Amino acid sequence: MDFSLAVSSRLSFPYKKVPLPDGNFDWLPIVPVQLSRSTFLTTQFEAIADTGAFDCLFHADIAEAVGIKDITTGIVKPSGGIVKGLPIFIYGHEVRLVIGSDNFKIQAFFSTELSVSALLGRNGFFDKYIVTFDPSGDSPSFSLSRLRKK
Repeated sequence: MDFSLAVSSRLSFPYKKVPLPDGNFDWLPIVPVQLSRSTFLTTQFEAIADTGAFDCLFHADIAEAVGIKDITTGIVKPSGGIVKGLPIFIYGHEVRLVIGSDNFKIQAFFSTELSVSALLGRNGFFDKYIVTFDPSGDSPSFSLSRLRKK
């Protein structure tokens, strides 16, 4: 088997400046994405590229937008580190992740307890792209280079 990979396309995004409670600010790597399932397609929304997240996590409201009426019908598993305290339960469903003109199947996990709209994790995002973070300069940015099997 040939497991060699090729880079096929490149996208670049500025970091988003986000205010902090202490009056300072931070920069976050935000990717504009959409989810699709069957005939449903969400409007574009912001997702944080999170190298610490194992899975791609989405708020339950987004599940409704792609026709998932009850997230608890999906594959259930506990997830820690998202909400302070006890682990939360997340529910997996197969959807397509759309980034620019690119789209592919992922196992997306949904929760009502997620405090942001979406986190893009290692399984489903970072395994599909080479991500280059460039925090230098006045306008930090990051780029995505799509990996494809040869």
